Amino acid sequence: MIVRKSLKAGKNLSFDNSENFIDEKDLKILEKIKELSEPLKKKYNINLKDIESLLEEELKFPDSILNEELTVLESVVKYLKENKNFSLKKISELIKRDQRNVWHIYHQAEKKYPKKFLIKEAKYWIPISIFSEKFSAYESLVKYLKDGLELKYCEIAGVLKRDQRTVWTIYNRTKEKNVRR
Repeated sequence: MIVRKSLKAGKNLSFDNSENFIDEKDLKILEKIKELSEPLKKKYNINLKDIESLLEEELKFPDSILNEELTVLESVVKYLKENKNFSLKKISELIKRDQRNVWHIYHQAEKKYPKKFLIKEAKYWIPISIFSEKFSAYESLVKYLKDGLELKYCEIAGVLKRDQRTVWTIYNRTKEKNVRR
């Protein structure tokens, strides 16, 4: 059972009948969150549950950032750093890559493509969660587009701006990796 007392009352909260209580410092943080959410509630006529669901929404990137100049990983890292203002540490956690590698990838992408991405109409929004340690970024993306969105090889090639034979090879490589494990 979850027990919640009013934040206005300034009382401790306990969850699941455990002895864990929210201390004064965390209670002040919760009050600040509540205070900061008021303008959003008034402007957009949304409640705290709506705000919570927006915060929990899965992070995605648009297919329009993919281009011939950058690799998939370079595009995603550059987008997360410059368009979403994530730290390199946070990006490394999201894409499941070493932080030093992410730093190198970002600086390489900056040299190749110095301007910031202008997000135009995207046909597909791809979840960041598709990246795994098991597959390369390119393999993860091809696998998601083929299995997740059920696109044809020629459609995937169009999204990735790559040759469809390359897409076929990459997809089959992911199937082989799945068999070996």
